[in-house]
Amino acid sequence: MLVLAFILTKINMLKKFIQYTAFLFAVISIVCCKTPQQANLREIKPFVGIWNVVNHPGSSIVFKSDGSFYNLSKENGTKIVTHSGSYKILSNNTYVLDITYARADALYQLAGKQYVNYFTLSEKNQKLKMSGVVDGKLGGSKLEWVDELVKVNTLD
Repeated sequence: MLVLAFILTKINMLKKFIQYTAFLFAVISIVCCKTPQQANLREIKPFVGIWNVVNHPGSSIVFKSDGSFYNLSKENGTKIVTHSGSYKILSNNTYVLDITYARADALYQLAGKQYVNYFTLSEKNQKLKMSGVVDGKLGGSKLEWVDELVKVNTLD
């Protein structure tokens, strides 16, 4: 009988140890782990903001903290959205655009396409060089492009 009581005591102690360990693991996981949204914001933060495209006056790109973007072009004094979608930084020099909308008269195949592009940020994240290739529409020629961007506070 004494041996059985001893064994039951050890089993109860083991159960409590396992419960405390599980609780401690849960607390550490909650405190240390970032949500996907927080992790994504950290990864895309250098892009977030309004960027004027220096080599295409009147054009801007807006990268939002939710991972969406839209390109604007000034036509007849009015800014219009030329294409939009979502973006994600893949590495220190590559990012992907998933373009969900493009204006109907676009010369290149943008809507419904996903493009991996390249970027270089200036030391203080105020200038951005981007490059890539887009497909031509209806079998047309591909376009290799390079854009120089500068970060601004507002759309002009």
